Amino acid sequence: MKNLKKTGLALLGFVLLGLSACSKDEENNTVMTKDITDVAIADPQFSTLVSALTKANLVTALKATGPFTVFAPNNTAFTKAGITSLDGINNTDLTNILTNHVVSGEVMAANVTSGTVPTLNSSSPIYISKNADGVFINGNIKVIATDVDASNGVIHVIDNVITPPTKNLVTIAAENSNFSELVSLVTAADPAVVTALSQASASGLTVFAPTNAAFTELYKTVPKATLLDPANRTLLTNVLLYHVVPGRVFSTDLPNVSGEVATANSAAKVTFNLSGGAKVIGKSSGNSNITSANILATNGVIHVIDKVLLP
Repeated sequence: MKNLKKTGLALLGFVLLGLSACSKDEENNTVMTKDITDVAIADPQFSTLVSALTKANLVTALKATGPFTVFAPNNTAFTKAGITSLDGINNTDLTNILTNHVVSGEVMAANVTSGTVPTLNSSSPIYISKNADGVFINGNIKVIATDVDASNGVIHVIDNVITPPTKNLVTIAAENSNFSELVSLVTAADPAVVTALSQASASGLTVFAPTNAAFTELYKTVPKATLLDPANRTLLTNVLLYHVVPGRVFSTDLPNVSGEVATANSAAKVTFNLSGGAKVIGKSSGNSNITSANILATNGVIHVIDKVLLP
């Protein structure tokens, strides 16, 4: 009788354990059968994203086999980007923005590395920086949650919307009145400077752009007329090239940069100092504060600085 009771209890325990296991399996299977679109629809923080996908007719696309990695802006991210309504965005522009958030293949957080990553928007890759503070896209968009699993890929949540750039470095500077002195000097320098700053490049360029106030301070010791003198064109060109670093170096890449960094002026290098704020250091000009960072262009990135760098 005792043996029978023991056997019965054992069987009961086995059945309960089996039911528990089945319940967990069913729960996991339920999660894994949801594709990326279903996961987004089920999560209220992605309601604006879902509305955008619906308007752009991309809901079905994200139900495909994939796998995909989606950097998904939550509702707060859209507000932060100044997108409070989708009514003013045409479907072509909206599609370009949304496909800029999708990468082919499943990339889990542990496998994310710094570098250029192609997106489903074939004309606009994204640039990932990874440092001790986390993972960032295009320098200032932070990944705030990772590895939201779906049957056809994975979602990482971001705190802003990734907007593809539409203008090159020269155009951005020319349209910003705060860079009018810089533009006038670039125009007076060797034409190769404008050409280099206008051309498309896979690796891109980083420009440390002095403001008008920075040049006004420089003119106290080096008159503008001296820089514009045709006899000094080589000097002017070398000064301007000293503000250009090959490759895209976002502010979030700087913690990974040590030692001297080559510039487009082959005879001179710069260094960086991150104590008390990001600074770029010229050989003859000392610290220049980076006052605004990560202005993305089609062919590079601009950081605004408050002092002209002198090689």
